[in-house]
Amino acid sequence: MKKGFKMLYCFSIFIICIIPVCLMPFFKNNAQIEKRKLAEFPAYIESGKLNIDFSTQFESWLNDRLPFRAYILSASNLIKGEFFHAPTSNVIVGKEGWLYFTEEGDDFMDTTAMTDDEIRSAAITLRIIQNVVNDKGGAFTFVPIPNKASVYGEYMPTEYIEAPDNNLKRLMRAADEYDVNYVDMLSVLKAKKTDADPVYLRRDSHWNNRGALIGYNAIMDSLGKEHKTYSDANYTVGKTWEGDLDKLLYPSGCGKDDQYKYDIKISNYSFTEPAPMGSTENMLSIFMSDLEQNDMKIISHNDDINDGSSLYMVRDSFGRAVLPYFIDNYENAEFRRTDVPDVANLADDTDVCYEIVERNLKRIISKTPYMYAPIADGLDPSAFKDGGSITVNIKEEGFGTKICGIIPDGIVSEDGRVYVLVKNGKNEGIYEAFPIYEKSVFGEQENKRGFSMMLEKSEDSANYEISVIYGENIFNP
Repeated sequence: MKKGFKMLYCFSIFIICIIPVCLMPFFKNNAQIEKRKLAEFPAYIESGKLNIDFSTQFESWLNDRLPFRAYILSASNLIKGEFFHAPTSNVIVGKEGWLYFTEEGDDFMDTTAMTDDEIRSAAITLRIIQNVVNDKGGAFTFVPIPNKASVYGEYMPTEYIEAPDNNLKRLMRAADEYDVNYVDMLSVLKAKKTDADPVYLRRDSHWNNRGALIGYNAIMDSLGKEHKTYSDANYTVGKTWEGDLDKLLYPSGCGKDDQYKYDIKISNYSFTEPAPMGSTENMLSIFMSDLEQNDMKIISHNDDINDGSSLYMVRDSFGRAVLPYFIDNYENAEFRRTDVPDVANLADDTDVCYEIVERNLKRIISKTPYMYAPIADGLDPSAFKDGGSITVNIKEEGFGTKICGIIPDGIVSEDGRVYVLVKNGKNEGIYEAFPIYEKSVFGEQENKRGFSMMLEKSEDSANYEISVIYGENIFNP
């Protein structure tokens, strides 16, 4: 009797384990439900050797494809998030149904603060870009979009205590110090939010269409450009938007969030990039959705405007909701989804909008922008004292010659600017470099200060003579 019971028990466990595997072909692909790439089936042999990680990789492959996975995850997140308010699936479940990215918690409490050097370097980087844009006849504005938690902190869980200062506020102060033109979007959105008319989506990490329209007008005011305000546009509000955070929490299916729909007719326009994918209206609808398809580079032309106006916008996912307004107000507009502005190829008289969300501010100094270093006038190298040796790297990269290096530890500079003296025929002169430490060249090192810049290609780049001015010192490799 006991032996029969044990056999029955083992058989039952086997059946329970095998049923999900047998049902795999009959259930919807989890990739379609969870909107992500699933783990691939592992190879038995890798680089000519037996794959010793096969079992672990196979487990990941199997787990990603088990039936009911999305429903189990949804149920688990419901219990952990909605009932216990524990961060789960990269989502913070706040009060009254408000959701936030977990990264927003770090900014909210200021636990991942940028250093003073990093804040200053970001402000100087923006100022250098602004100077070049202005020299080419265009207007420049920096647009840091606040995290939702910065605007709606009152709905964060009680265990999250808002810090009095954070990266966004520090960078705006530094931008004031270095005379960078920017939009204080935090103040703009806080001033416009009401209980009846929010400016962010409750179940999504982005602003809603009302917040985007408010943001667009603030950006255009900052650029000093006359524009349509759409202040009299009729709108409706309906549950039409699937929040990105909601979908992370509930991959098996979620509800709809309230979204604003404005009755605005855009001028006749067309897209020159990407290649046509149906009607222009359909393409714009896709670009504005969360599908994120073929939207890395969008170029539009407005057939009803003939004033030569041009816009170049560096953007992230927040920029998608403002696309129609800029398309409707500039003859030509280019939208780049990137962290690295391309100023080298910027046409004269082009306005530049550099938009980035608060949680990604550090990316401003993650890589050197695509532009040639500006010439610095009025510096006398003999006025600086010998600072010793410095690490410098010179190499051909893309459209030019990149010169980057590491600032020695312990060296103080009052203004944080870096100047590079170059002797090499075509590029001889003194240039201002970005105060950016190139991790791609020198590796991951904490709190390292550096500089980086690009010059036009030279046939004799191997024989550059370099000196670097930082603070009161002049350094040589």
